[in-house]
Amino acid sequence: MESVDDDIDDPSAVRRFSLTCQRIVFTDIKLATELSDGVLGDLSLKSHLMEQNYPLSVEDNRNNVTDLEEDNGDENEVTNRPQEQCVIPESLIRPGHDEVLHEKSIVEQLESKLAVGQVVKSVEDAYLLYCNYAHAKGFSVKKGDQRYFLHSKELQAKEFECSCEGVKDERRSKDRLPVYQKLITRTKCKARLRIGREKGEEWKVTRFVIEHNHEMVAVDQTHLLRSSRNISHAQKSTLEAMVNAGISIANVVSYMENEAHGPQNLGFIRKDAYNYLDRLRKHTKVENGDASALLQYFINKSNNEAFFYWNVQVDDDNRIMNFFFRDYRCRVDYEYFGDVLSVDTTYRTNRYNLICAPFVGINHHKQNVMFGLAFMSDETESSFEWLFRTFVESMSGKQPETIFTDQCQAMMNAIKTVFPCAYHRLCQWHINQNAPSYFGSLNGDSKFKSLWHKCMTYCESEEEFEATWKILIDDYNLKGHKWLNGMYKLRHKWATAFSNHKFSAGLLATSRSEGTNSVLKKVGNRTISLYDFVLNFEKIQNNWRAKEKTEDTRCRHGKPSMVVKNNMLLNHVADIYTLNIYNLFELELIDSLNTTFIEQPYDFQHHSLAFKVKSSGRDSRVRQVLFNKLNYEVTCSCHKFESMGVLCKHALKVLNFMDVSFLPEPCIKKRWMKNVRNRTFDEGKVSQTESGYVPEMVFVNHIMRSVYNLTIRCKAYDQARSMLTGILDSANQEVNALLDTLNLDEQIADKEVVVDEDNDQIDEVSIRNPLHVKSRGITNAHIVRHWDAKSKKGKRKEKVDSSRTSWKQLKST
Repeated sequence: MESVDDDIDDPSAVRRFSLTCQRIVFTDIKLATELSDGVLGDLSLKSHLMEQNYPLSVEDNRNNVTDLEEDNGDENEVTNRPQEQCVIPESLIRPGHDEVLHEKSIVEQLESKLAVGQVVKSVEDAYLLYCNYAHAKGFSVKKGDQRYFLHSKELQAKEFECSCEGVKDERRSKDRLPVYQKLITRTKCKARLRIGREKGEEWKVTRFVIEHNHEMVAVDQTHLLRSSRNISHAQKSTLEAMVNAGISIANVVSYMENEAHGPQNLGFIRKDAYNYLDRLRKHTKVENGDASALLQYFINKSNNEAFFYWNVQVDDDNRIMNFFFRDYRCRVDYEYFGDVLSVDTTYRTNRYNLICAPFVGINHHKQNVMFGLAFMSDETESSFEWLFRTFVESMSGKQPETIFTDQCQAMMNAIKTVFPCAYHRLCQWHINQNAPSYFGSLNGDSKFKSLWHKCMTYCESEEEFEATWKILIDDYNLKGHKWLNGMYKLRHKWATAFSNHKFSAGLLATSRSEGTNSVLKKVGNRTISLYDFVLNFEKIQNNWRAKEKTEDTRCRHGKPSMVVKNNMLLNHVADIYTLNIYNLFELELIDSLNTTFIEQPYDFQHHSLAFKVKSSGRDSRVRQVLFNKLNYEVTCSCHKFESMGVLCKHALKVLNFMDVSFLPEPCIKKRWMKNVRNRTFDEGKVSQTESGYVPEMVFVNHIMRSVYNLTIRCKAYDQARSMLTGILDSANQEVNALLDTLNLDEQIADKEVVVDEDNDQIDEVSIRNPLHVKSRGITNAHIVRHWDAKSKKGKRKEKVDSSRTSWKQLKST
């Protein structure tokens, strides 16, 4: 026992002694605990034996006792009679001895395979074998020197070394500081593996040095070695997919560690994930040229999707100035919900400071829906004309009923030219935000503000607006007010009295576009490239479409809780309208209980009755409601149905009076119906037959999910494991053979974009990145914000558009 005590600090001696303890039957608890304190103290064996009172076995083992007495050398602790003996339970011995022996056998096996003279299949196999050996032993590997055959590029010899080989580079910078501020890990270690071959012969191990001059890494830390870490293709795919979904890298790695049951089983560390994603961003084709990457993306997208549309406008220097794109779903959405369109150009978030112009609408759930996205270098009339003509062309010439924009004269002129049939409305929110800067002391006059807001929103006829405006001007002597006179000229574009007969989905401002801009700000910044911004924009689109599907499911597989049970009218409305529109209808029906008839109905025209209805309360006005006795059509002077598509409380009062228990066909707005997408054609079937393209990521996720589910089912059965392994090995061989036949490497090389720094080459046409443009407020002609004290009204400079040409026209030439 003295030899063991002398080597008590030696880990190998501790392991050998712990294995021996399993076969020793101690004659005295004190002796066992003394030994355990010295060798197995970390298990607290002494306290455990005393507290648990393990059962004692009595056996005549005098020879063993004598041996132990001699080793102990303490006469007071020894007797010559048989004693009760304490057996140390096997479960209390230091864990890991089996694993240590197993690892030792693995090291020996690998050393035999790497012995000098052994044959290896290839350089890659030799490197992998040496990495496995290094992982089992506890060191890291790096690639060393290599030698070629004379006058040839054919490899003759290759060397792999311990990562501690050599010395640290001590070169210093101009400030006499070390170039590399890293830990010193080089110890001039000579451990290495060298393989070589003769001309036309197989690879053999020519040198294998085992001895190291440094300490090996502990078993529980070998997963941290550099050569032991590698991110597999499946893990790379998971990292990219989850990070692209908006999950932080740290959270993704934590999730993957939990899936692998610990970081030691993951195969890489968090730093590797950050480095991989950073390299992925740096080596994307965007860095080779933003313009080329963007156009190449549009070209590939249009090749894969039959109805994808894009167009780019360039200047004389072939720099991108304006571009627009939309996918097939945008075209379908515009077919259903293109009656109302909102365009806002106040947002700039990209490295070129280009103007972002999203085309936004509202779907049957009152959610935002995207019709396309554009970027513009300036806000001239010619740029807007190009943009709107491109948009109309992409939508097969269909024009919206109402289009909302902010107050930009260039945009108004372009809309008048390109959208002659659309009703152009200005954003009331922008007008109300800027109006106080022109009112001065009138901002504190409550009567003036009441007249102004009435002119904005609460006049129901043009005559009422004119009368109210005259009072506002005369009472406050504002005939010479320049801003009010200018707004009066534009009254048809902002006052609801002139537009309440046109459908606007209840909108009064470009709030839908403003909401879109706030979402875009979360995925963009001042340094983002156009290519990355377009990819992020598609994620927003997909997110909106997923929300629409969720609402569709809720509407088709559930009914709202009605305030009046078994009401036939409400039941009919719940069957045809979406949940959000039903709620609006129900509120109007409840408010109809607060309305009364002023006089008896009278014949207005042939087959029509006229009613005068008034709501209870202060400042309520009398509305005239017309009811057609033939088709049950009902109209009201408040024009709520015409502008919003939902019957008002006055019309519902008349329907109830006429005992109409259903919603008449003329009073149903088709775009608010649940099945609005089924009324024309099924875009799902068209997309499958016309396009037939499955995105790469969709295919990868589908296959990975299928294999994962199959693996989970097979893991408990050895026979199923063997079958699955054999099938996957066979599939791997067949797929590799097919890929070699298809020669995919050449196809991928053909698809790569060849770029010469700032000049990007595509189809022999030089396309350059856009120039950085001035900030908004210098070139625009929008109304000045009230809260922006530094903004100044400036004259907008129109730029000559004679030098511009379309990218498609340039390509055709």
